[in-house]
Amino acid sequence: MEKKEYPRAKFLQLSFLSVTIIFLGWYIVTAVGYIRPIFLPSPTATAKALWELLASGIFFKAFLVSFTRIVIATIFASVVGVVLGLSMGISKKAESFFNPITQPLRYLPITAIIPLLIVWFGIGEMMKVVFLFLGIVCYLIPLVRNAVHSTPREYLDVAASFGAKFKTLVIHVYWPHALPQIFDGIIVANSIGWNYVILAEIINAREGLGYLIHLAGRLSRSDEVFAGLILIAAVAIGSDYILRQIRNKYFFW
Repeated sequence: MEKKEYPRAKFLQLSFLSVTIIFLGWYIVTAVGYIRPIFLPSPTATAKALWELLASGIFFKAFLVSFTRIVIATIFASVVGVVLGLSMGISKKAESFFNPITQPLRYLPITAIIPLLIVWFGIGEMMKVVFLFLGIVCYLIPLVRNAVHSTPREYLDVAASFGAKFKTLVIHVYWPHALPQIFDGIIVANSIGWNYVILAEIINAREGLGYLIHLAGRLSRSDEVFAGLILIAAVAIGSDYILRQIRNKYFFW
């Protein structure tokens, strides 16, 4: 039985309803005064703090710093992840060699290696980028490997019957088949980057979105913390939407 597609209009209506309920509940809880503003600021106070961050330009400067860190880490992680994942997916020897190294990293909490990164790279920019790189690449490597593994055997047999060599198989069979899934991984890597950048920028940072939130927390400015979280969520959702549009347009197969 074919599954019917849920009407987009109803989907948007329910989404709007859920957001409205959350904000209404937030307003009621803070308006009755049961919770102190330092623990839960009102929507009005949060909106005011959000506007101040935008109008002053502080948010955009911090966003540019965080965005640059994420982009640099994602580029390096994509290159390493694709090369290793592709190698492991095609060659059993490569998989046997790299698997004992990459497999444990998937289950290791990335925050647990922050002390080591500080020892190795200090507390400057390099440590933050390496931290983001490790968080992203540990996800991408197995995803690329699995995408390559899922290449139908029939495709390979047909290509081989036409005399395709190994290089041709990689370029015209393995890579095209895995590319949509790899781009899906990059979309998820984007969300991982926006999650981890907050942790990276708490440590001896002087700029960035994580630093803004950390500073507001130290000053007990809960309204600024909430405003910062809302802005980060908006940026992450916006970048995710853009990447999905690119995926649907150019990697739709």
